[in-house]
Parts: sequence; structure tokens; C-alpha cells
Amino acid sequence: MKRVVAAFALLAVAVSVAVWSGYIFNREMSFFETELYKLILISENSSDEELTEETEKIILNWNSTLGILRSVVLHEGIDELNRNISSLSQIIKYLDREQMKEKCIEAINQIASLKSCEKISFENIL
Repeated sequence: MKRVVAAFALLAVAVSVAVWSGYIFNREMSFFETELYKLILISENSSDEELTEETEKIILNWNSTLGILRSVVLHEGIDELNRNISSLSQIIKYLDREQMKEKCIEAINQIASLKSCEKISFENIL
């Protein structure tokens, strides 16, 4: 009987960790998705200084969140997204607004793909 209780306790812990990880991941990915959409709008309508400032904020937020994301998701997907977001710092130096928008759209698409792959569902578990 003790083994059954211990098994259910371990199952409850595993499910709790999975749900918590999924929540953290979805919250952070949704935040960055929104921020990248905002950056696209800023690149179309704002000054170079504001675009540079907002880009730097996104990169700082990304770098501070990267450790958490790598702990809850496989590294391959996050590393590819990291390359795109990190490349924004180089693009902004040349104020290439079109390339900035392309990288933002590419990162948004990667976020959508990661969110779909990491969604807690029966298909993803199997």
C-alpha cells in the first residue's frame, strides 16, 4: 500500500512540474511574441533612438529569461530562437529596418512553432 501511495505522490509531483513548466514557458513566449510585434510597429513608426532603445530592452529581457527557458524546454529550439533575437543587436547598429522586421517575423514564427510543440497534449506526450 505504501508503494502505491508513493507512486501516486511521484506522479502528482511529475504532473505538477510539467504543468508549472508549461505555464512558465507559455507566459514567457507570449510576452516575447507581443514584444516582437511591438518592435515591428516601432520600426515602422518611430525614431531610430526609440527603435534602438526598445531593441536593447527586448534583448536584455531575453537574456535574463534565457536560463529559465533552457531549463524547461529542449535547447535546440531555444538556441535557434536565441540566434534570431541576439542578431537584432547587430542589425540595429546599421538601422536596417527591413531586416529587423524580417528577423522579428522569423522569431515570432519560431515562438509559435515552439509553443505548439511544447503544448501539453496527448499527441505531444506520445
